[in-house]
Amino acid sequence: MTSKTDSGSNSSPFPETAIEAHGLGFSWHPGQETLSFPDFTLNRGEHLFLHGPSGSGKSTLLSLLAGMLRPGNGTIRVLGTDLYQLGAGARDQFRADHMGVIFQQFNLVPYLTTLANVTLPCHLSALRRDNAELTVADEAAGLLRALAIPEDHWQRKVTKLSIGQQQRIAAARALIGAPGLILADEPTSALDTDNRDRFLELLLSLAHRHKTSVLFVSHDRSLASHFHHQLELRGSRG
Repeated sequence: MTSKTDSGSNSSPFPETAIEAHGLGFSWHPGQETLSFPDFTLNRGEHLFLHGPSGSGKSTLLSLLAGMLRPGNGTIRVLGTDLYQLGAGARDQFRADHMGVIFQQFNLVPYLTTLANVTLPCHLSALRRDNAELTVADEAAGLLRALAIPEDHWQRKVTKLSIGQQQRIAAARALIGAPGLILADEPTSALDTDNRDRFLELLLSLAHRHKTSVLFVSHDRSLASHFHHQLELRGSRG
């Protein structure tokens, strides 16, 4: 990865880029000052730990990279695609095909069961379905077991589960079907140490196996050593 805060040499075995962000600026309302983001490039298969104080724009940047917010200026290429040259529907499909997003508020579907939430990306994307190891159901079961969700919870509605369990289900949903990019917004905030470590081990081992890039947002700086690169946001406004 290269950025204004990290200009070291790049030794990734996967030379194609996962993210290229240049000149990004965003404001929530016309006339409001613009939140500016540093330029950076993340290579395919590499992992970035993103941190910064509250209000510095970490969640906003993830929403821009996911194609859910349109920047006021600048460009974003994800896995070689200029994201904002796509129409809204095409961006949604691109995200379904190529990105696993772990939202800070989880965004689970409340009327679906645990298992149905995890397998949802494979119903929205033929590519994710085809990428599933063995069958979609088998991969979902493997992820849930790896994240210590008891089997008798799989057919329960997610609203009946604890916050920590919901966060792990959101993680399993993002991981299924080997997306090319994982965007994770505080994905361990509700987890105890054992479940946090279990999730990190699963995330990074699957990412290595599938050449998946990871952008991981956290306030917990003790996790930074697990990642290839770090980038700090400072809330620059202009």
